[in-house]
Amino acid sequence: MSYIRYRHWISSMGRKSAASVHQLKTVPPTSEAFVENVKRAHFQACIWRSALTVEAPDMDPLENGWVSDDDFGVLMPVTIPPQTEIAPAAVMKLIQCGCSSETPCSTERCRCVAGKMSCSAFCRCRAEIRTCRNRWTLLKQRIEDANYSDEDESSDEDDSDD
Repeated sequence: MSYIRYRHWISSMGRKSAASVHQLKTVPPTSEAFVENVKRAHFQACIWRSALTVEAPDMDPLENGWVSDDDFGVLMPVTIPPQTEIAPAAVMKLIQCGCSSETPCSTERCRCVAGKMSCSAFCRCRAEIRTCRNRWTLLKQRIEDANYSDEDESSDEDDSDD
């Protein structure tokens, strides 16, 4: 699916103006993003289906395409799993934000924020936590940090078994 969407995007971009080529919203979803979307849709359908019953479905939203954002006290959709490339490197070089304010990537004027995507190394902010204020970048970093600390804990347990 990812290869087909990439080929389709390349062919459709050849027919558009140069201004639309660099817009993040023109990149079609990846196979991984599709899976996350299906998880969320399935979860929502189960909630709706049980709306007229006494019991809610026994499903954890955190295992069905959602992640907890403790800073804002809300659930946020997992658009793609961590460590998943949203597009080939050649495409990512074309898609970037050029935010240069005191608080870069903090408003919808940022292409990445508007596209609900984390910033990348190709953006002017370089997706550095010290400077980038994109909530999607910060959330992605929190998820990666949590996964990294989980790996460290399991590695420490393996070492103590020796």
